[in-house]
Amino acid sequence: MTLEERDEAFADEWARRTAGADAVVFDFGGVISVAPDTDDWPVYDYCASRGVDRKAFDAGWRSYRHLYDGGFIGFEEMYRRTFADAGAEPPTREDFAALARLDLEGWIRTLRTDTLALMRRIKSEGRKVGILTNMSPDFYEKLFVTRAAAYRALADAEVVSGLEHLYKPQPEIYSLMASRLGLPSERLFFLDDLERNVEGARACGWQAAVYPVCSAQ
Repeated sequence: MTLEERDEAFADEWARRTAGADAVVFDFGGVISVAPDTDDWPVYDYCASRGVDRKAFDAGWRSYRHLYDGGFIGFEEMYRRTFADAGAEPPTREDFAALARLDLEGWIRTLRTDTLALMRRIKSEGRKVGILTNMSPDFYEKLFVTRAAAYRALADAEVVSGLEHLYKPQPEIYSLMASRLGLPSERLFFLDDLERNVEGARACGWQAAVYPVCSAQ
């Protein structure tokens, strides 16, 4: 089976699974893009070489990533706090440049062609497409707008956490998405790679499912 055939088979399956909704809303990381490998992400090794081990990195992620994605703090502040919590020397200008390359580029290095096929299928059926993502303003402006243009062109509405000062799974972010699509919550289907965000959507009356890893992997 060719890659195109696998993508179309994937689109067939998920178009059927979401058939009861008038709009399908997609997350970005892990759904539109292939998420960095959590067991082999170069940013871990880089931080470890500067005194921030995997445990400290993960603690910083839990404490500060949502604030970064929500537009409340910047990229440098997120890593500065993580390094400080780990008792490591503050990041240098060179550290920040390397971290930005390893972290931000890792989220958009590979875009999912199976998801693009599914979006196109949804649109061909006369249904709406939305993009609802936890994403910082700088990532949105510098990387997402241009490099994910084919996906954005299919979207009837977008909600980006950093532009709204909200983040999943806050109920308000799902309400904003429903408002922009002009549909009641029960007519929406959300696809995300994280269970907590799927549960957040369900708590707001949406249909939702955890999205599988890339079918081409």
